[in-house]
Amino acid sequence: MMTNRNSAIAEKRDLHVGGLGSSASVGLRMIEPWDGTAKARDAVRDAVNDADDYIRDNTWTAIGVVALIGLAAGYLLSRRS
Repeated sequence: MMTNRNSAIAEKRDLHVGGLGSSASVGLRMIEPWDGTAKARDAVRDAVNDADDYIRDNTWTAIGVVALIGLAAGYLLSRRS
């Protein structure tokens, strides 16, 4: 289903660019290869790897922090009821 939608968008883009001339198609070709999500994905992957390394090195500290967060959340939720 997504392929049909993407091809329809591509066809409309090609028709639109064809009406504008070659200068617009050159500009679009320069923009299309850029992918900012790759940088974000790499940054998230690095952060997750760093957190994993920290937790493996400091297991009991991580367990203590998670336990304190759980107790605080439980206390705050029980006060609302």
